[in-house]
Amino acid sequence: MDELIPVINKLQDVFSTVDEDILQLPQITVVGAQSSGKSSVLENIELAS
Repeated sequence: MDELIPVINKLQDVFSTVDEDILQLPQITVVGAQSSGKSSVLENIELAS
């Protein structure tokens, strides 16, 4: 997982130069093992708003 951080940072740098109206990127990315509760966390965030 640690090796992905520099790649993600580079992608964020590249995409920050693109007009937001042209390219809609997700604001949240959820990563985890199968059945680890990712959907439950997102559902609770949605209910809290």
